[in-house]
Amino acid sequence: MSLQRLNNEEQLLLRVAEGDETAFGELLYAYSDHLGAFVYKITASREIAQEIVQDTFIKVWNKRGALPAIDRFGQYLFILARNLTYNYIRDQARVAVKYQQWLRDMENREEVATVFYEEGGMAHYLPVIDQAVDQLPPQQRKVFEMARKQGLSHRQIAEDMGISAETVKKYMKLALQAIREYVRSKVPSAVLLVLFLYISRY
Repeated sequence: MSLQRLNNEEQLLLRVAEGDETAFGELLYAYSDHLGAFVYKITASREIAQEIVQDTFIKVWNKRGALPAIDRFGQYLFILARNLTYNYIRDQARVAVKYQQWLRDMENREEVATVFYEEGGMAHYLPVIDQAVDQLPPQQRKVFEMARKQGLSHRQIAEDMGISAETVKKYMKLALQAIREYVRSKVPSAVLLVLFLYISRY
């Protein structure tokens, strides 16, 4: 999939290659909605589509020095987005396979039976996640709560907090790592994978 070439695209790419953020914003404005619609058709998730579009443009910015040599920028952009989307689907499939294997391995264990089949069993462990979030540094906690509880994109959080989207992404990564470490120290090993899967879409 590709889009019609912008009239001033060559000049915009040259300006972006030189670090012009205004020109980069023009490219982002021109392509992000179409790119998001493309990714959404594959993932059926607006949040994931937003993240993949953001990651696509981060790659463009990080490799901006090569932009003047690109003849069909729209096609280049969609290839980047397509590859990131396929990577996401592949990673999700791997998690699903591990989860199903874990269920098969654990289905006869009394501990797992208690967690999944006794009423309220899983709910007993969920407050641990809230405890972990409460212990995060203020900036990481704010980013995590805005993303997971308010459903804001990295770009929206960055604008609200006055920081870059890359910094938001870094804070989110650190927050998830800290939460997983806290949870790992507080709950039985048999429940860890389920809680980690829950955290990933919390």
